[in-house]
Amino acid sequence: MSVRPCSGQAPDGQLSRLVTPAPTLDPAVASQVRTALRQVRALPAVAEATQTTTNTPSSAPDPTCSTRWVTSNHFASRFTVTMDAGATPAQAGAVPTTMATELAWTGVSLTLTVPADEGHIASTVHYDGTFDQQIPTSTSTAVAQGLATLAATPHVTGLEASIPYTMRVDYGSLVIGVDSEDQGVLDRVRAVIDATAFADTTLHGSFGNGAKP
Repeated sequence: MSVRPCSGQAPDGQLSRLVTPAPTLDPAVASQVRTALRQVRALPAVAEATQTTTNTPSSAPDPTCSTRWVTSNHFASRFTVTMDAGATPAQAGAVPTTMATELAWTGVSLTLTVPADEGHIASTVHYDGTFDQQIPTSTSTAVAQGLATLAATPHVTGLEASIPYTMRVDYGSLVIGVDSEDQGVLDRVRAVIDATAFADTTLHGSFGNGAKP
């Protein structure tokens, strides 16, 4: 963040705005992002891993000083990881846990996908702003295990989860599609959900009858 010293009221009564400086990324931060990406790429069953980091500036008048503008930088780093289709829940769970050992900011997000394979559909989980804390292996593996279980459940046709910055899985969301309107099928799918880490998570359904699960 950069500020202009406050020198009293501008002669014309207007704000004298500084030219917004070009955004730069702290070398230590850049190094940690590169290290995290390198560590993820080295994990078993990771097929592809990419990241995009931005540091976008914005300027606004300082409410405490009529002649000063404050420039802020908004850091964001987005990781996108695709696993091998046959990746185990432990292998998928290792990705966010590994990232969290190197990164320590809420500005980091992860989209992690396990592609479809024989016996299961594709699943995707978004970790949003959770990387300012440790992510226990038990938690990340439970999330991956829950998705793997649901991805292999009959009649499930779509699967996407979001984990919030609090790392409270039950405060996140689960979007699940089911290809049947039969209430017995819906009840069986719901029973599977209730046996996973997503038991108390907010559900968004596209069940065959249009109802929430």
